[in-house]
Amino acid sequence: MRPKNSSPFIALAILAGLMPAGCGSAPNKANIELRKQNQQLQAQIEDLNRRHDADQATLRGLQAGATTMPILPQDQLDQLFTTAGLEFGILTGGYHPTPAQSGDTMLKLYVVPIDQQGDRLKAAGSFHVELFDLALKSDNRLGTWDFDLPTAKSDWNDGGLLEEYVLDCPWQTVPLHAKLLARVTFTDALTHRVFTVDKEVTVDPPQK
Repeated sequence: MRPKNSSPFIALAILAGLMPAGCGSAPNKANIELRKQNQQLQAQIEDLNRRHDADQATLRGLQAGATTMPILPQDQLDQLFTTAGLEFGILTGGYHPTPAQSGDTMLKLYVVPIDQQGDRLKAAGSFHVELFDLALKSDNRLGTWDFDLPTAKSDWNDGGLLEEYVLDCPWQTVPLHAKLLARVTFTDALTHRVFTVDKEVTVDPPQK
């Protein structure tokens, strides 16, 4: 006599025999394809974000009263490699000139414009830097620094592996905490677009 309700056991046995073959190949291919799709989607999102940042920068330039904005029609600007954002170098942070010195003496910013594809671009422009200590409840701005077009041009570094602007910001108010917020505003000299980017920076506060 056959056991009652034997068909479910037979089905389970068949599935158990098929599982190793299925798990060994199909999921791997599916995961690879999924990763490719995620990478493509992430690249599209980054491209859209850069385009959005460029549009917002155009609006800020107009609001700032740039009378020659834009120099070229928008459809022509879209055909050129123009600034679409800012990228910070890994060395950005507190700086002191001698290793034996206790505490940093300045904030050092390594920053470079990037184009619509996210590639670095040697674009001319001016910088306005603000530094904040968000741990303070009031009067948390520690200083402001301005780098006009000629000054910023002289601060461009193209030696070795560093091709970026290097902006020295000596302390105006000595920081009390290691985690600070730098706000960098870049005005592109060609398009008059205005880009404002916040960057969390780490410093070594001088010892009192």
